[in-house]
Amino acid sequence: MNGPDVPSTSGPEPSCRLYAILARESRSAVIFRRGPSRQVRLLRWNLQTDRIEPGQWLKGRIYERRCDLSHDGELLVYFAAKWETPTSTWTAISRPPHLTALAFWPKGDAWGGGGLFLNARTLGLNHMTVTAPITQTRARAKPWHPLPDAPEPMPRGINVVPLAAWAGRGEDRPIEDTRLARDGWRCTSQGRSSSTRGASGYFIEMIEPEIYERPSPQGARNPVVLRRLLRGIHEKNGRWNVEDFDLARADGTPLRSLPGCNWADWQSTGDLLFAIDGRLYRLPARDVATPAPHPLAGAHLIADLTAMRFEPIISPPEARLWPR
Repeated sequence: MNGPDVPSTSGPEPSCRLYAILARESRSAVIFRRGPSRQVRLLRWNLQTDRIEPGQWLKGRIYERRCDLSHDGELLVYFAAKWETPTSTWTAISRPPHLTALAFWPKGDAWGGGGLFLNARTLGLNHMTVTAPITQTRARAKPWHPLPDAPEPMPRGINVVPLAAWAGRGEDRPIEDTRLARDGWRCTSQGRSSSTRGASGYFIEMIEPEIYERPSPQGARNPVVLRRLLRGIHEKNGRWNVEDFDLARADGTPLRSLPGCNWADWQSTGDLLFAIDGRLYRLPARDVATPAPHPLAGAHLIADLTAMRFEPIISPPEARLWPR
């Protein structure tokens, strides 16, 4: 798939927000396509060919900032909520681009949740206690969380440990901060928030933005820094994390602004990948250091995902088996 799906229903386009996580030792990524607010679709992105493989939908919420990809991109750990009985929230392992759980841990609230792959064989679980997961051999398929009905238990050699001393506490933080630091981001400014909540249309307004920076992986050959600027939290009828991105030289000279960008990151090649208004773009490494007055100058459109509509999708047999 190199473009959007054919819409399955008519009607106005929903708002569409994209967030991606790149695998550290593979040219693959996952995309969380959210919109409307309680519908999310998982897609797999081949970073070498820019082919995007659409996967399953969830009528619920996936907390994408508490998710992670395994080193080889073959497993996803994600935290989700439907706020229905018998399980309101849960952490699961699946094979992207599918959400069908190979194993999951019920939770029940939105504190903590999710996890990070600490190495190729170890998952750090963001729960207060680490219990044995529910697997296919211990539960039959449920409409609220599709466990495949197959004798495929959690394989030996995959270890699950507490993520950190703070596991199960906080919300998107501190787990997101930990993943960002692991992947080369650095907080250069804590920012400063307003003492008057809600007056500006944000639950929290940043008078001075919080700033995270990640230098280009090309280093000295291309001394460009990608910056993420947090402007506010929980915009009324809008985004939860109100962020902008921009590019600057290492000395701080601005190069390009990306206002309204939902997500951006470097590929290992030095290309800049980013999402604006439900569309994915690639800015080649050769152009990232060129000053540009327009955010899309020189960028290639990879995919427009705005036209997708929810449809129930059954995962294929291979999505119900652990990778070998």
